[in-house]
Amino acid sequence: MWGRVVEIMTAAWMVFSPYIFAGDHSETLLILNSLNALMIASLAALSYWPPTRYAHVGILIVATGMLIWGRFAELPPPPFQQNYIVVGLFLMMIAIIPNEASDPPRVWQKEVDHA
Repeated sequence: MWGRVVEIMTAAWMVFSPYIFAGDHSETLLILNSLNALMIASLAALSYWPPTRYAHVGILIVATGMLIWGRFAELPPPPFQQNYIVVGLFLMMIAIIPNEASDPPRVWQKEVDHA
């Protein structure tokens, strides 16, 4: 489940990034940024609960929206929007990692259980 931890850490980065990339950010933009971060963290956290173990796949939708907005909202994109592009691509890579990525293969687990 290390992928979900990385997604939650990325959500924390999203909250603090407007203050790191100095610029003229409107209040609406800061609120939308925080809502994006909350959505990412919520979907990652929901993946820990077995009935919603695939909730992290919804992060792909959020990441795609971030990527499109970061690329086309203003040309050329300022640093704040460039951050959206990079974070969107990063989240797309992490969101496809399964929850059981660090577990041993099931065949090995069965052999250990029978031994």
